[in-house]
Amino acid sequence: MTLTPEPQDFETLRRSAIEFAQAASGNIWTDFNLHDPGVTLLEQTCFALSEVSFQATHTDEELLTDNKGDIRFGALSLFLPKETLPGKPVTLLDLAATLGEVEGVARVLVSRGPRIGLFNTVIIPARAEPGIDPKAQEAHVRERVKKAFKAHRPLGCDLHLLHVARRASARLAGDVKITGTAIPERVAAEIYYHISAILRGQGQDVGHQTRAGATRRIVYDDTLRFLHAPFDQDTKEPNLEDHLDRLRDIPGIADISTLSLTRRDFTLPQGEESAEAYYLDLNLPESLADIDLELTLDGVPLTLDPSQILEEFVHVSADHIARAQHHLDAKDWLPPKAGQRRSFALADVDALLPNVYRASAQTSPEAGLLVRYRSALNTHLSDMSASLRDLPTTLTALTDATSEDPSIQRQRVRLLDYLIAHQGEEMPPIHHAGLHLYRSAGERALFEMRWRLDFLEALPFLNRARGTGPDGNLPGAFLDKFLLLADLKHNPQNELAQNMTGLRIATEVSFDGAAPDFPRSELKLPDDPFDMLVRHKPKAQALSVEELKEASPWIADDVCAADAFRRSADPKSFLVSQLADDSFAVFFDAGHPTHLYSCASFITFDAAAGFTQKLRASWRALNERAEGAYLVEDILLRNAGSDFTPNVATMVLTGWTARTKQATYRAYVERLLEGLSPAHLLMRPLWMSQDEMANFEALHLQYLEGDNDAKRALRGLLADRMNPQ
Repeated sequence: MTLTPEPQDFETLRRSAIEFAQAASGNIWTDFNLHDPGVTLLEQTCFALSEVSFQATHTDEELLTDNKGDIRFGALSLFLPKETLPGKPVTLLDLAATLGEVEGVARVLVSRGPRIGLFNTVIIPARAEPGIDPKAQEAHVRERVKKAFKAHRPLGCDLHLLHVARRASARLAGDVKITGTAIPERVAAEIYYHISAILRGQGQDVGHQTRAGATRRIVYDDTLRFLHAPFDQDTKEPNLEDHLDRLRDIPGIADISTLSLTRRDFTLPQGEESAEAYYLDLNLPESLADIDLELTLDGVPLTLDPSQILEEFVHVSADHIARAQHHLDAKDWLPPKAGQRRSFALADVDALLPNVYRASAQTSPEAGLLVRYRSALNTHLSDMSASLRDLPTTLTALTDATSEDPSIQRQRVRLLDYLIAHQGEEMPPIHHAGLHLYRSAGERALFEMRWRLDFLEALPFLNRARGTGPDGNLPGAFLDKFLLLADLKHNPQNELAQNMTGLRIATEVSFDGAAPDFPRSELKLPDDPFDMLVRHKPKAQALSVEELKEASPWIADDVCAADAFRRSADPKSFLVSQLADDSFAVFFDAGHPTHLYSCASFITFDAAAGFTQKLRASWRALNERAEGAYLVEDILLRNAGSDFTPNVATMVLTGWTARTKQATYRAYVERLLEGLSPAHLLMRPLWMSQDEMANFEALHLQYLEGDNDAKRALRGLLADRMNPQ
């Protein structure tokens, strides 16, 4: 619902302005008649303001329509409801409905397994196409359902047992009285159709009442109907007596005395001794001998034509499919169309008055004051109108996304926070969180805008897939949201530790390495000590591996001390100083009280500064590339049995870089993890050293490839780290 402010007309503005003017004069101004010059000026201002007030009360569609006559919904972050409303399964019926959409599946039954978080699933396959091997189809259906379950499963859940139900044919018998205007074969076909739907667990709706499109109220109040989920999750044979009231609503039926199903024996596939699950499938009559359903008119039994029943059955099926709620109600779900682009031009205030009152016609000494007053009024009103005119641009999320103007940056951050709040979200507080350790002041402001913009653009997916866990190398919505807000990267290649070891650089706390070689006392200090610091260049090109090692004497035998590695990510740890021979040297301050590391020397300051920027960029990239997270759920690491802790997961995090070693950043990440985790799930953060991460990643990669030994070893590794002796 759009709340449009009431327009402020001239009389309302005039009355309010006179009250304000009287209060401002100390209540000594009492002459409000038209002859008073002050009233003339006041009325002129009110008339101009009433025009701006009228512009402000245009509809939202008109205010957001750009000069081309379009509303750019994506750019304005006005996402469609069907894009943002949660669409992933929450309940057993949600999950059954989702899996039931898999190709080759007629219905899926989902029930709870032996422990919390485990589900048993029974697949009722669709009828096999002629010429297709049933066993091959069954294998394909199994794999597709498993894949769909992994893609949609909630956090802390997994598949326990998966069975494919065997078909057991059934015959329908009963006594039905019909009306004189009914077509017998049509009524019989309707009965067969609805009994088949009941056997599939979708027998809620009968009759010929055409439904409207799915509205938001249906989604919230009757979600199962919208999803076409089976209402009965039990594989037992349905009691048709429970459905008689609805079946009597079929057009042409006067009454139904009895209805019953007779199950026939079914043949099991070779090698199977018993069916773990079966489903009833109604046999359609092919001859008079197959018809046990008796229709009577005024007590007289009617002879039914089997071929006509089959023909009517096809028509009934098509009719119900056409009326099914597979479509959305456009008025309730789709965004409004673009409105009429209004003109926001304002006439000059002076031109709105009779000639005798215009400033240009005045000759008195006070005329100059009147001209300046009306000019200022024109400027103020024009600014007000321009703010309305520019709304389609101002509210566009991408506008000024790369601006370096601090005032524009602050405005854009406020706007993006507003747009994010429209989606029911908010950005976490990051003051003193250590999030910007690697960034300069200018980079921080740009990151704040880009960070919010990325989050805003990701919200449709994050909301639709809320609460889903990782699927192999895909992170899932929960991990995706956490990584984005924690400023971490998803690493499907399992190479966080290798981003270090691949360069043959490792961090060892006990390693001292080569000692710094240049005494601080020999530095040639400039008049301004800040001249030794090199200006930050965000897009500086990193050095090659060999160049980096050659310029970093604190690396010895491809090993780097842990403290030196973390300090190298601080831009202030590198400086340039002039030497006695007038050359310029690049130094690294590793925190030694008396000495510095000398990295390289150059003839000019510019050359030394350029090299310093590349050196700093290289060490920063090493730290950033090594930062990431893995979500490991205990339920997925269980053995064939149920040896796991329900609703427990571990977030494995890099713990050796400059930022991830900071207590403030760790506290921020842990607060974030606690706030994002579903209420039923215990999420444990685990910060790992590089060696621990290398071991974890090796096992994790083997586990993803299906190695059960690696899965057991991975579970043992996490247990040892979370529960040290």
